[in-house]
Amino acid sequence: MNQKHTPLFNQLVTHIKRDPVSFHVPGHKNGTVFPGKASQWYNEILKLDQTEISGLDDLHQAEGVIKEARQLTADLYNVKHSFFLVGGSTAGNLAMTMSQLQEGDTVLLQRNCHQSVFHAVELSGARPVYLQPETDENTGLSLGINKETLRKAIKKYPEAKAVFLTTPTYEGYVQPLNDHIRMAHEAGMIVMADEAHGAHLLFNHEGWPQSALASGADLVVQSAHKMLPAMTMTAFLHVRDDTRIDVNRLRYYLKMLQSSSPSYPLMASLDLARAYLAEMKDANLNNLTDQLVAFKKEFTEGDGWSRAPLRINNYLQDPLKLAFIADNAQLPEKWRQRMEINGAYPELVSPRHLLLTLPLTTDELPFKQWSRLIKTSLEGNGGPGTELFNEYRMKEDISEPFCTPKEADRLPCSFVPVRSSAGNIAGETITPYPPGVPLLIRGERISEEQCRKLEWLGKNNTYFQTGEEWISKGIKILNKQTDEENGM
Repeated sequence: MNQKHTPLFNQLVTHIKRDPVSFHVPGHKNGTVFPGKASQWYNEILKLDQTEISGLDDLHQAEGVIKEARQLTADLYNVKHSFFLVGGSTAGNLAMTMSQLQEGDTVLLQRNCHQSVFHAVELSGARPVYLQPETDENTGLSLGINKETLRKAIKKYPEAKAVFLTTPTYEGYVQPLNDHIRMAHEAGMIVMADEAHGAHLLFNHEGWPQSALASGADLVVQSAHKMLPAMTMTAFLHVRDDTRIDVNRLRYYLKMLQSSSPSYPLMASLDLARAYLAEMKDANLNNLTDQLVAFKKEFTEGDGWSRAPLRINNYLQDPLKLAFIADNAQLPEKWRQRMEINGAYPELVSPRHLLLTLPLTTDELPFKQWSRLIKTSLEGNGGPGTELFNEYRMKEDISEPFCTPKEADRLPCSFVPVRSSAGNIAGETITPYPPGVPLLIRGERISEEQCRKLEWLGKNNTYFQTGEEWISKGIKILNKQTDEENGM
């Protein structure tokens, strides 16, 4: 099939050119009924905002242009099935987990997964076993799962039905997963991967990491909107091979968890992003790769900062990610403020680092201008600052929670000050955002290190997507009862 073809987008344009009269939803009637002050901004996109009328197919029973667009995507990624998602990778993580795991099933779960993965496991009723990721001592960055950790977990929990991994990391670090996936398959387990930041990793080119799909993962979710030119909330879900996967059950959960009125502008942007990526795949990437590497190497280290390396052990960084590591916890926020004064906005700011994402394009990019802007933002960092948190290494690479989140729902809770909470069982999940990786998960035993980091993040102006009630009321914990009293 012709990868330049965009069947869904083309059909929408054909429909618009007919100058149709809308006697159907949505209520803006092709943009003719809309607040005047916003019309100039929304007018063209509203023409694309259609519904399941003749010729435009149905996401949940695709037989026409959506089916064709999905098949083009599957062909590009060399997989059996590709599904369009309009609820982001969150919808995909929920659907693939809930469709492949049932109540009581054991899943080996990377501890620094996105919160949507933990929500998916909670809704499925599966029992998670947490695998502690590697941490780079020099940068403090959390990485992936060491294959020896996974080997031990598979041996200890042979009954596990699945392994759930995250790759790349938010900062773009990827390790080859061939051995991880081979071990899981030999043990009869499926491998699911949250590859939210890796939809573009199709390039068999030196300097670009290997994708989870290329390594052999069975189910992979990718946020198209993160690194491809697609609209926010769009994502792909790929089934590499349906010999291990119940695809009908997956379709059922996708229908259950996604809107029955999916956005056509979002779906069409997935069609376009796929065609764009296919064109990039066929292009000569030598020049782009060389420019990106050279641009990164302009930043080695300076007053109070260093650049995260292109490689950390066996982890290769995505050329489109650029991270700066701070010497003290006050600096990243200063860098953000200086960038924003000059009209530039970073992807992520934490007390420890600042992250930029670069565009995937063969067009000329203003690298010299960007270099001046970034260097200006990083300069002048003298003076006192707040000491960085010494990232801890959990005592155990493999751990089980005291109870699952579902079981925690049935237990009474109380509040204790953060400093007094160590040793108790968490009655709530607390998630710094971004990147949305829970620091504390409901049902797990709270460690001293988690308490210290939580206090440190709170003092350093971290935003928590799960709210900040813990600051005023204390952490919610399960009331102390013995395992026998709880029936566990």
